[in-house]
Parts: sequence; structure tokens; C-alpha cells
Amino acid sequence: GGAMNTIHPVEKRRPKTKLLCGILLTLAVCGMDFLIVALVLRPKVQSGELIPVSRASENLLLAFEQGFVPFLYPLGLLGLFALSLKKDFPARMFFTLEGKWQRITALLLGAAIGGIAVTCLIVKEDRAAVLYSLIYYTVFIGFAEEFVCRDVCTDFLRDAKWPVRYLVPNLCFALLHLFQRTGWGAIGGADLLRFLTRDVLGLAAGGCLFQLLKEKSGSIWLPVLLHALMDFSVVVAY
Repeated sequence: GGAMNTIHPVEKRRPKTKLLCGILLTLAVCGMDFLIVALVLRPKVQSGELIPVSRASENLLLAFEQGFVPFLYPLGLLGLFALSLKKDFPARMFFTLEGKWQRITALLLGAAIGGIAVTCLIVKEDRAAVLYSLIYYTVFIGFAEEFVCRDVCTDFLRDAKWPVRYLVPNLCFALLHLFQRTGWGAIGGADLLRFLTRDVLGLAAGGCLFQLLKEKSGSIWLPVLLHALMDFSVVVAY
């Protein structure tokens, strides 16, 4: 009987090995995203080539290209997961929207986004910038960041305990905002310290709340819509 209850050392190592692999995959996915920002977007900002979202109408085609090129990365991950998971993809990646309160919440968030868009299209002169901002903040930012950080990365850590499952991907999410929060220029020691002490905690906490919303609702669409609403609201200041 004693032999049957013995746990082989290999079996003991499996959970730790799986956790380590999940953390490394999360770091690799977010690291690639960081490199895309560093090597593609940052040089354009520093050289003055990047068209701000608020002035997208100056060259809509170029603005769309600048937003779409970084989006190819989450789009590729989406295709990869869809092909590998097949029929399990919608449920596994929280692409469903079930439940009364979930649907009502999604409707309210969508209505809020639509309301801001319609109002700004009426009162703002630069309607092209408003429409582009709607696409940019909803698809290129809202969906992309939620899918990568709160869907792909948390799937790698789905069997981990909640502190790891929440902290690892959302700290990575916070670090992805390094260049944006430091003005896209040269990053000195003071800039890095200010970012680590002032911005990281807030960004990570916000990411954890988005993730909690996803897990409680069973849908990625609620954090996507909430994220899009929060970001798209800047169009009011255009």
C-alpha cells in the first residue's frame, strides 16, 4: 500500500516546471511586444514621423498604417491560438459573452463609446480624427492589449495560483508603458525611478482589475470595451 502512495520526484517537479514555462512564455510574449514598441514606434516618435492620433486626418493612410503594423503582433497571436485550440478557442480564450448582467454591461459600455463618438462627430470639426480614434482605441489598443496581456499571458498561467496569475502579466503590462510614460525620449535614471515608483503600481493595479472583470464575467469583451471607453474618452479634448 505504501508504494502506491509514493509520489515520484518527476511528478513533484512537473507543476514547478509548468509554472516556470508559463512565466517564461509570458515574459517572451510581452518582451516581443516591448521590442516592437522600442524598435518600430519609438524611433518614429523621436524623429517626428509619427502622426498623433488626434491629428490623424493629416494623413489617414499613414496613421492607419502606424496603428496597424504593431497590431499585426496580437493579430498573429490570435491566429496562432485559434488554429491550435480550434473549437475550444472561444471558451478557452473567453471570447464568449453569456449571462444577463454581462450582456447588459457590454451593451452599456458599447452605448457609452457610441455616445461619445456620435457627440464628437457632431461638435468636432475634425471628424476623420474622431473616427480613426474610435478604431485606434477600440481595436489597436483596447482589444490588442487585453488579448495579449489578459488573455494570452493569463492562459499560460491558468493553473498558477492567483498572485502569480495576476501579478506576472500585469506587471509586464505596466512595463510596456515605459516609453509612453517617460515621454518617448532618452530614459535617464531619474526617469526610470519615477516610472517605477509612480506609474508601475497604478498600471499593474488597473490591469489586475481588468483581469478580474474578465474572470468574473467569463468574457474578454467586457475589459476590452471598458479599456476602449477609458482611452477613447480623450477624444473629447481634441
